[in-house]
Amino acid sequence: MNDDYNNDGYNTGGYNNGGYSTGGYNNGGHNTGGYNNGGYNTGGYGNDGYNTGDYNNDGNQYRNINQDGTGAGGQNQEEKKRVYRSGLIAGIFMGIAIMLILILGSNVLLKRIYRHRQSDSIINDMDEVSDKIELIEEYLDKFYFEEIDEETLANGIYYGMAASLGDPYTTYYTPDEYEALTSSTNGEYCGIGVVVSKNTDDDTIVISRVFKNSPAREAGLQEGDVFYTVDGQSTEGMSTEDLAAVVVGEKGTEVTIEIMRDDEILEFTITRKKVEMDTVEYEMKDGNIGYVRIEEFDAVTPKQVENAIKELDASGMKGIIVDLRNNPGGSLSAVREIASMFQEGKELFLYSETKEGDRDDYYLTGKVLIEDIPMVIIINENSASASEAFSGAMKCYGRASIVGTVSFGKGIMQTIYALNDGSALKITTGKYYLPDGSNIHKIGITPDYEVEASEEADEDAQLDKAMELLK
Repeated sequence: MNDDYNNDGYNTGGYNNGGYSTGGYNNGGHNTGGYNNGGYNTGGYGNDGYNTGDYNNDGNQYRNINQDGTGAGGQNQEEKKRVYRSGLIAGIFMGIAIMLILILGSNVLLKRIYRHRQSDSIINDMDEVSDKIELIEEYLDKFYFEEIDEETLANGIYYGMAASLGDPYTTYYTPDEYEALTSSTNGEYCGIGVVVSKNTDDDTIVISRVFKNSPAREAGLQEGDVFYTVDGQSTEGMSTEDLAAVVVGEKGTEVTIEIMRDDEILEFTITRKKVEMDTVEYEMKDGNIGYVRIEEFDAVTPKQVENAIKELDASGMKGIIVDLRNNPGGSLSAVREIASMFQEGKELFLYSETKEGDRDDYYLTGKVLIEDIPMVIIINENSASASEAFSGAMKCYGRASIVGTVSFGKGIMQTIYALNDGSALKITTGKYYLPDGSNIHKIGITPDYEVEASEEADEDAQLDKAMELLK
């Protein structure tokens, strides 16, 4: 309401101030520049229109010619009356026509004025913002007690613009951060080989997974370790993207990491190397039940899932469990391709809508691998985004039973826009909807069988329930 009808729309920059009331009907429209001053009364009917410049002035000229009885060949009084009546009728019709033209023209003009005032308002606002930024820079440059890095200052402005929206998923990436992000979503990068997550309770960054055959595993890092410093820089207040930007680096270079484990701070110096992310783990469980755990949906994930399915199927798999617990999501194209392996036909996978109502439909590819094998999906409160799209679509089509706890609830989509200098903006561009038309944002997927996680480390009640359903 603030930036539409009330402030920049009808009331401030629209009907009341910059539209009908100030720059429209009352001042610049009907009353000042429209009907009363510049329209009907001053520039329309009043002076230049009906009374002054149209009917009355031209009519007076006509009467002046004929008032002495000689201007038109000495017409008699009846003829003068007849001519007068004809002229009067013609004048009335002409006046009506002019009035209609002015009304229609004023509406078009008002719309142009409204759009122009909106544009001027934006330009003026940005000029004020630019002037204020320059003033703040002058104060900082003059009075701040240490040297200021201009690049850091500029990045702070860009970060702030994205953060001001209050949307945690809309963010700015520096060129280094964007390069690290691109590498990680492609499934290959030079780093240490860990997956991290943000602990929202204490704002720390925790290692949630250590890849096999990775520098991190060789050095002794473990799941549950909390990042403390990286190359002497505190991780306090860092986002996971910030951390990735300093941990990822060139092959063969070293990074020194301090982590906290059981209230003890441990230091590791690790040599970066090229790491292919293991996003999939799989095994055959009792009763020929295939188990596939998907950590996240990256560019390499579909091929890894396909290999897992083919190997398990060749070994006589009779049912399959897809474990999406703690899966934060990932690539839409990757999750769509994987969902296609389980659901027959080119069915609707999901659709998205922007704030303007533009809709995009995403269909399954039709390249199914195991459409007839019973399936159970395990989710929890950390299963988000793409993992919710997968489990939600499978639930909508009755393809799988869902076990676990209500998922995270992220039903919005982001688009990344690369900028000319190598930086990028990730912007939330719309909501996505499951095949049944539901949006799960801040709601989540409700399992068919709600099972809480086991408190004992050597027990897994959710997995046990999934196994029970397939036996």
